Amino acid sequence: MSWQARLLSVSDLQPYLTDGETLNFSAQVTALIEHQKAHWQSLKEGYEALVQIETKWLELDGSSVVVQHNAKRIRSTAAAVDKASIQGRRCFLCAENLPHEEKGIAYDEDYIILCNPFPVLDKHLVIAHRSHVEQKIADRVEAMIALARDLGEEYFVLYNGAECGASAPDHFHLQALSRELLPIKEALDKSDPPVAEDCNICADMARGNFELFTLTDFGRSIVVFRGANRVELAFWIYRIIEELGRATSKGEALLNLICYADRGVWTAMLFPRARHRPASFYAEGAEQIVISPGAVDMAGVIVVPRHEDYEKITAELIEQIFSEVSADAAFVDEIVERVCAETMNVGV
Repeated sequence: MSWQARLLSVSDLQPYLTDGETLNFSAQVTALIEHQKAHWQSLKEGYEALVQIETKWLELDGSSVVVQHNAKRIRSTAAAVDKASIQGRRCFLCAENLPHEEKGIAYDEDYIILCNPFPVLDKHLVIAHRSHVEQKIADRVEAMIALARDLGEEYFVLYNGAECGASAPDHFHLQALSRELLPIKEALDKSDPPVAEDCNICADMARGNFELFTLTDFGRSIVVFRGANRVELAFWIYRIIEELGRATSKGEALLNLICYADRGVWTAMLFPRARHRPASFYAEGAEQIVISPGAVDMAGVIVVPRHEDYEKITAELIEQIFSEVSADAAFVDEIVERVCAETMNVGV
């Protein structure tokens, strides 16, 4: 089945709009999810399971993460992503290999928005490229920024690097999820002065500035970008990624990236990575913990498919896992400082 055959029409979506709702982009996405729940049994079961998952909050030094026992995520968490395994299976993001019931809506000229049948959070979307092209963020940050704006303040958008959580490293895709639960945003918000919802002066000041800084939190190294000019935002994200890439022999720096938009201002958080999975993933017996951090995990929602791991996980173990897979904080700081100095010297 081709992509064209999988696209839902306006008449397909119309019954899933609420009374009086117009078919704008946000409404189309919501109608897509409801349509697929009604017509795709696997998605319906995925959302039913999401309601039943166990969660617990863990705190360390004033920061919080939420641990989620989600058995349906075992396929993604434990996915074999080595070259031989990828070459030996059909790509599950290509149109001809999707389940017959899976349908989507077009986004821009290059992408199709689909529903993830194994959701981590509510409104879990997959934004797949129409072509079978490898998972690299080069030249696609702008699309990610635009998507965060178009989806609006209910969502955050994420990118998993090919060796940092992407279970389809051979097919470019982004994901988007409900922002109702995003612990890393809450941690960042706590460090900001409060802004009144009706303060136009504060909003104008935020839209007139650009920020680039680093954070260390719960063992993670984080680069934060914030601004209202999407060209400037993309420029700095590319520069940091480029410089991180110089330190590796791989085709792309190891990284996860999330982005969301608020009141005309984008925030992007880049998680430079040192490795794909922690040592505990490969351990045997009682020492094994099947956690394979992707962007959702790095953002503070730790997905644990095995109940025995959920029961024994602690804040200290999460910090150890984050520390193992994250790039060294001093190294990240040095990268950001050097890029800022070099770029400001030549002018943006």
